[in-house]
Amino acid sequence: MARKESEEKCFTFLWKLENISYCLQKKGERIESLSFVVDAIDETKWTLWLYPRGARDGNYIGYFLMRDADSKGGAKVEIKYELAFTAKDGSVLASKSIVKHAFSKGKGLGEHIFQKREDVYISKRSTFLQEDTLRVRCRIWKVPGEMTEDVRCTARTHIGVEKRSFLFNLINFSTLEPEKKCTYQIKSVENDAPLISVDLSLTGGLSSEEIIRFELSLQDQTIKFATLRLYLIDASGNRVECNHDEFCFDSPVKCQQFTFFFTKKKLLAKKSIYLPDDILSLHWEWAFSKGVVLEETEEVQYGSSTSENEIPGLKNVNNEKMVPLSHAFDEKLKSFYDKQFLCDVKLKTNTGIFPAHKIILSASSSVFEVMFSNDMKEKDSNCVYIKDFSDDTISRMLLYIYTSRMEDVTWESACQLYVAADKYAILSLRNVCSSYLKDNLYPSNACEILLLADFHADDELKQSVRDYIVKHDKDIINSDEWKLLMKLMES
Repeated sequence: MARKESEEKCFTFLWKLENISYCLQKKGERIESLSFVVDAIDETKWTLWLYPRGARDGNYIGYFLMRDADSKGGAKVEIKYELAFTAKDGSVLASKSIVKHAFSKGKGLGEHIFQKREDVYISKRSTFLQEDTLRVRCRIWKVPGEMTEDVRCTARTHIGVEKRSFLFNLINFSTLEPEKKCTYQIKSVENDAPLISVDLSLTGGLSSEEIIRFELSLQDQTIKFATLRLYLIDASGNRVECNHDEFCFDSPVKCQQFTFFFTKKKLLAKKSIYLPDDILSLHWEWAFSKGVVLEETEEVQYGSSTSENEIPGLKNVNNEKMVPLSHAFDEKLKSFYDKQFLCDVKLKTNTGIFPAHKIILSASSSVFEVMFSNDMKEKDSNCVYIKDFSDDTISRMLLYIYTSRMEDVTWESACQLYVAADKYAILSLRNVCSSYLKDNLYPSNACEILLLADFHADDELKQSVRDYIVKHDKDIINSDEWKLLMKLMES
């Protein structure tokens, strides 16, 4: 009786696409893996083609296996193959049935509608894109016959990305005259070279409303693609998301324009909320992509089909591999949280409810420990009301408590998590956030973090910021952020 393909020895090619969210490919454009040779099948050479924004249908990722034109072997070679997307631990997230096909040189086969883009990039992003890496797998079986051993080849493609996050304050906004430009230049952290300049200006619009327009002028010609999230910071310090855009710089003219969500009239109508002290505060989150900067074959293993993240571990008396206890416990703990199994407390924000476990919260936070062990209202009500943090911050805090992980961290989320960790005395989380803030200090945000460190009496973080300000005094002391800081200190 023939064995199933899953039981037969095969060639497995694992391809990691790092920073896949910032790929340059448009609809109909592909990104190719490094070629790989399957020695057991006439030394044939193959390549994977991926269409991140769709081959024909922009709603689906396209995925193909191609036989290289210069491949060895006969004019046609018959194989069985399977295409899949996997998680970091090697588990299959999406796959198509195993296909038997005779490949000619320079020809390929695959799926134009392999997986919905919305699933991968939005609704199931945390599953498909752990660490913003898409993990692609192709398995190939010999026809006829069987390979003598399993072979596993791992390769990676790294898309170069530089992220910048900063606060831009426009003082005396109400007096800004039409057509007068306010310019902000964004520089690279690595070499202080200019990346892009942003010009803000007012132009006439419908019903004589003045439109706030931004013009982007590319300074670093190696940048091909950029993403932007733009927020307005209101009088309470809350972020109001205004723009979420993508920009392609593939034309000879390296300029782009976009319009701000609010007009000048709408901002002035709620001046006390949106323009405290007549200051327009904008928080920018940029990511600049230069395309593929690294391609390499990481490893080739013979006689092995282990997953990428398999933990070298223990052997039991029957010589079977066992997962270390700590890893198994962490995974089980996370599954209890995901399934809300045996939860005995709820964290309630203004807009959300987060079930959790008192014993886990108490083990991570001395504040929660006191809250649940002493005669406080939370002990009996099984409910903790949290009004000063957003749902996103509480969700990130719980993810860290249950997994010791932080995912998709931004400057803003790190600041908010730092405040939450300090309030609830989650010291390890506060240290992680503090390290992130130190590593991402820029002239545009140093004043903000100095205030944060001072407010929370964090002498170590405060000293790091002071040292940074001394080192970059020319860029900081003449900035609007420094003037605002001096004004706050005087008041």
